[in-house]
Amino acid sequence: MKKLVSGCKTGGRPDANKLAKSLLLFRNAPRIGGASPAQLVFNRPVRDSLPAHRRSFAPEWQQLAETLEARAHRAITRQTIRYNLTSSALPSLNVGDHVLIQDPITKRWITPGVVVDTGDFRDYFIKTAAGRVFRRNRRFLRQRVAVMPEGPKPTAGTPQIAPPIPPAAPEPEENPEQPEPTARPPPQEAVRKSTRKRNSPQRYPA
Repeated sequence: MKKLVSGCKTGGRPDANKLAKSLLLFRNAPRIGGASPAQLVFNRPVRDSLPAHRRSFAPEWQQLAETLEARAHRAITRQTIRYNLTSSALPSLNVGDHVLIQDPITKRWITPGVVVDTGDFRDYFIKTAAGRVFRRNRRFLRQRVAVMPEGPKPTAGTPQIAPPIPPAAPEPEENPEQPEPTARPPPQEAVRKSTRKRNSPQRYPA
């Protein structure tokens, strides 16, 4: 219906004539079982912008409502059987279960949370670590096992026992009598004279 309304525009503005013709065609279009909305209401088709013979609206050419209902029921039954061949029932969740919420855009299970309440139609209220509460259907939730589940919270009458503190390791004692060794500079090599033999230059007479 949204696509039908968006297509009924002229120059970017809604056109009432196009919308009226589109609604007539929509009412005459057959639905599941072979009956159109006009046949379900008036037990006959209505005239629209498409050309049709006048005898096509005669009562003898119209199918009975019982026949159309039986055909629609058989079609729905076949669809249900075909769908149930590959489907499986998901187990229900309880309050306190850890789940993952599926992202509606990426279809990835990325948001962890905890079930805090259940609805009447397989819907659950999930609270995330950030404190937000989401309401999701069972098919968008996947149960998971918490890596570090929280232990039972202590009640008011339960005494708190602190864990024993391990003794600290003794620190090594420092001896003030022994001075700290000072770093010695590296020994420098003595400068020695070269032992290469030098030859006197040969000069040519002028």
